[in-house]
Amino acid sequence: MSDGPWKSLSMRPHWKQVAKQAETGAFSADELSGTMEAALQKEGKELPLEAVRRAVGADGQGVLFVSDLSGQLETLRADHPGAKFAETFFTCLLDAEAKGLSGREMMNQALADSLDEYARDQSRSIEEHYYRSIRTPKVPVNTRLASARRQCDFASLAAGLVEPSGSSASPPGPVKRSGLDEGPPL
Repeated sequence: MSDGPWKSLSMRPHWKQVAKQAETGAFSADELSGTMEAALQKEGKELPLEAVRRAVGADGQGVLFVSDLSGQLETLRADHPGAKFAETFFTCLLDAEAKGLSGREMMNQALADSLDEYARDQSRSIEEHYYRSIRTPKVPVNTRLASARRQCDFASLAAGLVEPSGSSASPPGPVKRSGLDEGPPL
């Protein structure tokens, strides 16, 4: 008996949990969305947000050399080679800078955009994995992941991550069900 196709996914454990919930169909779109937001938050905590906050002047101290912001962001990007989410985040930061945004507004917009883009990328990877596997899922994984992604509030998730550490409470994680009578709402 197989442990499920999500076991062989080459993803981090929190994204495997998203894949498992998307495939089983026993979780509502709200629950799947909550799990996806928790996975995104775990990814976002690994970003060098404090260094970016200092570079863009979102720490309340201002920026000395605004003209060199692109260079500073590229240097920070080079410090995180191979990290796909960090790469997406720095690309979105440079896009936000090109749009004329600065400071905290720039970080919020860039992080919200990168969270959305990364969730879309991870959803595609999960979907492709299921299509390559021998076992077809009982429910359409792509539509479940898309509806969960649409329900994610990337702006508030980004705002929570951009805040200096310790200044805001983290949102609750996914609900754990342990009883037999605790199934999905009918």
